[in-house]
Amino acid sequence: MQDESIQQSFDDLKKEIGLLRQSVTKYQNKPFKVGKIYTSDELEIYDALSFRFMKTIDLALSFFRSLERYVDAKESETLRDRLLFIQKLRIVDDINFWFEARELRGKIAHTYLPRELKDIYEEIHKKTKTVDRCIIRLEKYLGELHGTNKPLFNG
Repeated sequence: MQDESIQQSFDDLKKEIGLLRQSVTKYQNKPFKVGKIYTSDELEIYDALSFRFMKTIDLALSFFRSLERYVDAKESETLRDRLLFIQKLRIVDDINFWFEARELRGKIAHTYLPRELKDIYEEIHKKTKTVDRCIIRLEKYLGELHGTNKPLFNG
């Protein structure tokens, strides 16, 4: 039962990172311009990028909690301790990245000035590459955990 639960959580995370990648591609094709007046339809690209980034970060942090329980049969009291555990598994390089990503998540919800929005969208674009690498490492780790060289889960 625990295998099914962690598999579902990982599948959800992979689905969301896929959606985030699509939003990043659309953003690359139409970067945000500070002086432009956008219609609500035109803003959808940027809204989707922001929402998908926030959701991906939330799902990743939640998955780290599930993975810690799955691997170590315990749960850290703090996010820092959890991230240090995930770092020991060689899934993440820099735990500060995840604090910055979580902080960026908060900025997204409270920023309205075009110049600041442009900076946020560019930061999301850069940070998505790191999240992507983490998902690849995570998939490899899960495969190794179950004694295979191929990805453990579908997706």
